[in-house]
Amino acid sequence: MEYLRNAWYVAGSTAEIGRKPLRRVLLGEPVVLYRKEDGVPVALADRCPHRFAPLSRGRLVGDDLQCGYHGLRFDGAGACTHNPHGGAIPRQARVRSFPLLERHGFVWIWMGEADDKPELLPDLAPFGRHDGYATVDGYLRIAANYQLITDNLLDLSHVEFLHAAFAVEDVLETSRTELVRDGDTIHSNRWKPACKVSRFLRMFWGSASERGDARANMRWDPPAIMFLDVGVTEVGAPVADGVTTPFLHLLTPETATSTHYFWAMIRDRQVGDAEVDERVRRIVTQAFAEEDEPMIEAQQQQIGPGVDLMDLGPVLLQPDAAAVNARRTLARLIAAERSAT
Repeated sequence: MEYLRNAWYVAGSTAEIGRKPLRRVLLGEPVVLYRKEDGVPVALADRCPHRFAPLSRGRLVGDDLQCGYHGLRFDGAGACTHNPHGGAIPRQARVRSFPLLERHGFVWIWMGEADDKPELLPDLAPFGRHDGYATVDGYLRIAANYQLITDNLLDLSHVEFLHAAFAVEDVLETSRTELVRDGDTIHSNRWKPACKVSRFLRMFWGSASERGDARANMRWDPPAIMFLDVGVTEVGAPVADGVTTPFLHLLTPETATSTHYFWAMIRDRQVGDAEVDERVRRIVTQAFAEEDEPMIEAQQQQIGPGVDLMDLGPVLLQPDAAAVNARRTLARLIAAERSAT
């Protein structure tokens, strides 16, 4: 499968990458991640050039990663620094090192051949801040192509059928879906005026009103970075006066039929309340792991391996516009990248 390689993908959360080597397959390539003694993260191809053993099965010696099979050591740039067998270091004894960025609570990896461009990582503020916000985050491995998950997230009309905690009764006829393009960025905005407040948003609502103007506005940046603004205000009130609960949905392909799904949700209400944190985690985990994941994996099984959804000629509905635009944008960027090499 072809991927957009000159782009930023999440390799792991800030918290999960430490002094123990972590193996992760990204875009079909095994990568080992760890931190140097000063805390700087490192990503190397997870394959020793000697016998091709996984370096992730080795151990850290200072800032160097020692292969667990024959003891060659490699620094954060991928150069061999120590050969215990005769001392001379063969010229070919090196592994690929990948550029990393640590922002917004995640470690991002650049797997392309072109020079990395930090400016291509979109602004995801206020994620990664710890002042005045509570954060709940998590990870899923979904056995499906990452573009099927993108489709799911850019068309939130499925919420009313699949996610009881976020669903609102009798809202489909009054909901409005809006597609906005800004260069390669796509916005899929969903507005629910004067609707009943969902069970999830009612945790933070703090109002006696049973109804409000709800929204679920998703921003997609290639290749699969999504920022979701979920909130509600009193009917007719400005957005700034209401509840806002931003989500991040960050997808990194593992293989053509499996995806690393990193998510995070922040709030500026009930900060420091561990009970609310746990309620949020339960609700979101149920929605993602027990409702979205089984449906998307079943969809992948129906489609089959090596088959693209659009090649099957799916019936398209009005809420599909953003997902179709994202697919076309990504295909164009991949084709342009391929033609430049």
